[in-house]
Amino acid sequence: MKITLDKIITNKIQEIAEKKKVRGFLNAIKIPKAGDISIIAEIKLASPSAGKLGDKEMGVRRAKKYESGGADAVSVVVDKKYFGGSYELLKRIKHTVSLPILTKDFIIDPYQICEAKVNGADAVLLIVKILKKNQLVQYIKLISELGMEPVVEVETEEELKVAVNTDARIIAVNARDLATFKVDIGKACELIKDIPKKFVSLGFSGVFDRRGIRNYKDAGATGVLVGTSLMKTNNIKGFLMSLRAT
Repeated sequence: MKITLDKIITNKIQEIAEKKKVRGFLNAIKIPKAGDISIIAEIKLASPSAGKLGDKEMGVRRAKKYESGGADAVSVVVDKKYFGGSYELLKRIKHTVSLPILTKDFIIDPYQICEAKVNGADAVLLIVKILKKNQLVQYIKLISELGMEPVVEVETEEELKVAVNTDARIIAVNARDLATFKVDIGKACELIKDIPKKFVSLGFSGVFDRRGIRNYKDAGATGVLVGTSLMKTNNIKGFLMSLRAT
């Protein structure tokens, strides 16, 4: 068979289109598989507050169990030094599950956003606390242009005021104070109540049982991220089911 330049280019177009495909993170959050709130199950191999939680191979296996257990999306913490993650881990998980993947990192440079895209992220977390307003706006635009979903994280009313004046569609409130690592779900829920209804709101951190889920739900959250408690349980499916129980 004669190989022509046209055939090579046609094949290349198909290859690139396949690589550019993303899984709909926003829709997965808005329409949970079951229950009254979506669950983003996190792969976090370590943390400053909890210490070591697992290794790479265990992380990949758990992601698969998250999917079979009914999670709506997977979050992967990719910071290496303090959280034991990597973009290689994200890429492996993307190839293991069919769920949309949220990249969690301390994004301070556009290069990291491109890294997330290349390794298969469907959504990227941006933390208002560590970004200037012009950076936040620029990064939201870049993430969107690359076909991913920006998720903007806030901790305070001041940060929320910044977030609502951007083109982001998802705002997450972190109950964990990133300076002290203390968790206050009550304070987070009060902030979620102030998020305008046009945004999809998420609750991050502090979920150990259905009560935590209910608190976030009652405050108006569409979804919650569950990390440390999921990483520590030996009964992933049972734990996920208990979070959805009424």
